[in-house]
Amino acid sequence: YQVRMIPFEDDEFTQPFTGKVDAELNQKMNVEVRVEGVDSRQFALVMDTCWATPVNDPDYSLRWDLIINECPNPNDDTVVLLQNGVLTSSRFSFRMFIFTANSTKLYLHCAVHLCLLSSNRCSL
Repeated sequence: YQVRMIPFEDDEFTQPFTGKVDAELNQKMNVEVRVEGVDSRQFALVMDTCWATPVNDPDYSLRWDLIINECPNPNDDTVVLLQNGVLTSSRFSFRMFIFTANSTKLYLHCAVHLCLLSSNRCSL
């Protein structure tokens, strides 16, 4: 199976960004994390943790957590968890930010797992 992260331009998640995403500071970003190639009647995708780094390295020391333990970061009131552990796609939104004045790029990363819907423990 394959997991993809897709940024969307709209709140309805119908218009994915194409190519490079150019966003303004404080612009709302809608993000979907989707698993493909699994039976949607049996599995749900759960975002455990999602975070941002200023470089394309998920292990980089400077990071900002957006989703922690399947919940929005309590220290970031711009993060909204829209859907998690219900379907084969999970969704959240946040307001665009930068780490430093000379760091204008933002890279998103998520740790996810698949959950058996029959367990009834996929969503909080």
